[in-house]
Order: sequence, then structure tokens, then C-alpha cells
Amino acid sequence: MQQDELHTRVWRGRGASAVRAVIATGFPELDRYLPGGGWPTGAIIEVFVDGYGIGELALLMPAVASLTQADPLKPKKWVAWIAPPFVPYAPALQQYGVNIDRLLMIHPTTGNKNCLWAIEQVVRSGSSAGVLAWVAAADDVILRRLQLAAEDQGCWTLLFRPQSARLQRSPAALRILLSQHAAATRIQVLKCRGGRPGVVDITQPFHRFGPAEVSP
Repeated sequence: MQQDELHTRVWRGRGASAVRAVIATGFPELDRYLPGGGWPTGAIIEVFVDGYGIGELALLMPAVASLTQADPLKPKKWVAWIAPPFVPYAPALQQYGVNIDRLLMIHPTTGNKNCLWAIEQVVRSGSSAGVLAWVAAADDVILRRLQLAAEDQGCWTLLFRPQSARLQRSPAALRILLSQHAAATRIQVLKCRGGRPGVVDITQPFHRFGPAEVSP
């Protein structure tokens, strides 16, 4: 696919109807802020963190739990975790209502290029309702490819990235920066298709994944 075609298809995607499928975040203050009332599907979401373990997984658990529930009217699909820096502890996931039988852990061979290739293949395959991936680096071209794949499959595609990556260009529909602020998890919305930048503090208590809840 040529780069000009990538730009054309992404532009058309942005010009489409503002009515898009979403997944409720499980946090009322965040749902009220996001267009449509939840995480956008069929698009990339970038989550920037300065180190892991600040509540980034707990923030996503209501959505993951929703995507892993059986629906007799829909084909079985996975929620794929690609290149996670740790293996989550199954009982902790189950406490959030996650059906662990619907989780697929993928550990690409060493190298960021292999990780990006794996993400694109999983999203394009249509086998997963959601993808959580940990990405060290990605340029604008590969991000556009992932964006198009997510649009084509309607896949909830979330990329964890280092804070420094927030300064790079990206076609992502939603880009957020997570940090701790007093007793709250602060979500700084850097970019939001159909919405506006801003700050949302999650004050509702939620259990964070600690060292005892991950396996080596």
C-alpha cells in the first residue's frame, strides 16, 4: 500500500459519521468526557506512561471484562496482549470479571519491528475483539497501517507507549497521558477525535496491579 493511499483512507475515516461504536470505560467521569461515552473502537488509542504499575491496567479492566464475556450471537474472539512487560496474575484479572479463557498472550521474538508486525497481523486477522500492545517505538507510517487495520476490523486497539512518544505525530483517535495526582489517577487527554484536550481525574477507588499480582 502506497503512503498516499494511507493518507487518503485515513482522511476519509475522519470525515465519516461522528457516530462510532464505543466501549464504556467503567468510570462515569471519563465516559462523560469521551465522545460517545466510552473508548472508541475501530481506532488506535495511545496510552503514554512513565513506567508501568500506576493503574494503567486497572483503568482498562472494565472494558477488557466486557470484551471477554461470551455472546451467543457473536463469534468467539480474543483479547490479545502483545509483548506485555509482565504476565498478569489470573486471579487478579478474574476479580475484575475478566474471562481469562478469552485472553491470548503473544510474545514476539526480540525486536521492536517484530512486535509491530505481530500487532498488525493480529488486528488484520479479525480474530480479536481487542488488542493491548506494549510498543517501544513506532513511526507515522506503521501507525497509519495499524489505524487502517483497526478501522477495517472494528478492533479496539490500544498501544502503551513511553511518555516521550507523545511528541510524535500520530493518526490515533485518542491519545492520553496517565499520571498519579494525589489520590487520583490523572488522565490528560492530549488528542480526542470528535472531542477536545483536557484533564480527567479518576477518583473512584480501583485496585491497582501490584508485584504480587503478576507472574515472572
